Amino acid sequence: MQISNSTELEVEKSKGFKMTLEKNPFILIIGKYDHTLGPRSLFTSIPLNGDNFIRNLLRDALNTKNKFVIIDFARFYAQIYKIEVPDSSARGGKQLYAIIMLRDSGYPFIPILHFKRIEMLFHKIDNKQILSNNKAAFNHFYNEINEIYQKKGEILPVESVNLQIRSGVNTIQGFCEIILENLKKDDYSKEETITHIEMMLDSCSDIIDALEINCS
Repeated sequence: MQISNSTELEVEKSKGFKMTLEKNPFILIIGKYDHTLGPRSLFTSIPLNGDNFIRNLLRDALNTKNKFVIIDFARFYAQIYKIEVPDSSARGGKQLYAIIMLRDSGYPFIPILHFKRIEMLFHKIDNKQILSNNKAAFNHFYNEINEIYQKKGEILPVESVNLQIRSGVNTIQGFCEIILENLKKDDYSKEETITHIEMMLDSCSDIIDALEINCS
């Protein structure tokens, strides 16, 4: 696995994806490193603007030696899993494809184990359909992944507890900063201190409840 950070320019170009990802648990992109045309997108689960951004993302992902790559764009991140498909007409007898999951930064990483399952689903597609860029086959592949995500509950519970914990920690952090700032100014009453500490304790209880309910 390789984890990379995007440049400031790439982050600026990626801003448009943030709003889309807030409405979707993930966006699926199927990419290919074409020996003639270079890196290109073959399928996206929803229409996307930003062809240059996608090509750069594919180039960064496909030009690494690692099979599994994570690229951080601050507002969201991309998890990329590379798959080789036999092709007698290609150099080396293989074509290199990339399964890319774009995810909002508020969601945790999808475990690599799930990408291995995704690879198995991709190999279930007939090679002729893959090599001919069959959109219907790719859409069926996306629907299978979406079913795993939405209906089987294999990933969603992890995200649920993650978001609950993040919310609780953010609340505690926020009140700690308020308390410190007011103490520095010597402008903090006993009543305010008690109120803020009680609210932080409530957040601690929420975190404990989330762990007990979702991880028991």
